[in-house]
Amino acid sequence: MSDQNESIPQIERQVSKLESTATNLETLAALATRSSRTQEGRTLSDHAVDLRVKQFTLYRNKDKLQTDTKEWKAFTSALELVNHFIDEAVTDLKTIKEVQDSAARLLSVVTKIAAAFG
Repeated sequence: MSDQNESIPQIERQVSKLESTATNLETLAALATRSSRTQEGRTLSDHAVDLRVKQFTLYRNKDKLQTDTKEWKAFTSALELVNHFIDEAVTDLKTIKEVQDSAARLLSVVTKIAAAFG
């Protein structure tokens, strides 16, 4: 059980990063909408809302999460990738498709993890 207690701060960091990612997706959605990319903006906004819901579920169940699973590793990897593409898209909206695709992948991975908690 001590290993689990030691991983709680790591889990909290990643869940906090997920919340920041959702906020950044909202910002990017607003930028896309301003640039007449309304559909892309809506998609990003929807992804942001969905990620916030999953973030809430993960946070509430942080004591049950395991960081040594392939699902958790896929989650952290997908989270990093989304943030990478968000950084690019903020300066060049041409890369917004990569943000959408990587956010959809992140949502898929985090949904699998959250599904274990109902």
